[in-house]
Amino acid sequence: MKILIIGPLGAGKSTLAYQINQQFNLPRLNLDEVSRNPETGQYYTPAKQLEKISLFTASNPAWVAEGCQRFLYEKMTPDVVIDMRINRFIAVCRFTYRFFKAKKLIGKNTNAALPVQAYHYRKPTLKKILEWDTCNKNILTDITAFLNTCPVPVLKCRGRKDYPRLFHTLFKRNDSIY
Repeated sequence: MKILIIGPLGAGKSTLAYQINQQFNLPRLNLDEVSRNPETGQYYTPAKQLEKISLFTASNPAWVAEGCQRFLYEKMTPDVVIDMRINRFIAVCRFTYRFFKAKKLIGKNTNAALPVQAYHYRKPTLKKILEWDTCNKNILTDITAFLNTCPVPVLKCRGRKDYPRLFHTLFKRNDSIY
């Protein structure tokens, strides 16, 4: 099964993708890692980003991918999309918390498989938080437009409490996944 998880910043996309990866042994692709250099945060060229997606999807017959970059997820062909649009206030709280979490983790030995991209969170400022909130509004507009024309089933997930229902729904559809 090919699973695409989309949602705004702070929705929990990486956490859900990591849980699916751990529980069902599906290769995981973080679209932030496709679009940016994990060391510097610099964007790769669009051609390089598409090349990385093509290589990943060609190498893996089943996968879980997550991100909010419409340019990239529109190029993927999932079997199911998970919609993680959440309350704006919750999203703001979550990505604000990440500043403090990242500050604690930067420079420490951490599990590289965990979904933490510390380069996003090096300088916590109110201006940065407001920029992210504006960015989230644009992301939500893109997601709504994408989902209005999405040719595959869309499942909603608002957080960890939805994981058991979501896992049951996903994997009863395709028992050959595990």
